Amino acid sequence: MQQISLSDMLKKNFIGADDLRRDLSGILDNMPRKGNQVIITQHGEPKAILLDLNTYLELVDIQEDTVQPGYIDSLYKELDVVKKGKGISHEKLMKKLKLDA
Repeated sequence: MQQISLSDMLKKNFIGADDLRRDLSGILDNMPRKGNQVIITQHGEPKAILLDLNTYLELVDIQEDTVQPGYIDSLYKELDVVKKGKGISHEKLMKKLKLDA
């Protein structure tokens, strides 16, 4: 499980379970404006995270990609290509994708 530093944790939005229960509608209305996540505490301890729908769907997409058979192996193979100097430069990639400004 990934660890989060205390300083990063303190930057998040927190709400107690009792406050969540009392003002769920208001909290849901503010989700997109609050940074997409709220840490829910119970008796002062973090217990869960409430995410907006778009953030959740993005995480599900990422998870589905990473559990595909061979996905991690393909990343390591591509990393080896780059380490051997056989990759293409950022500038060439941007031109190839027609993203150069």
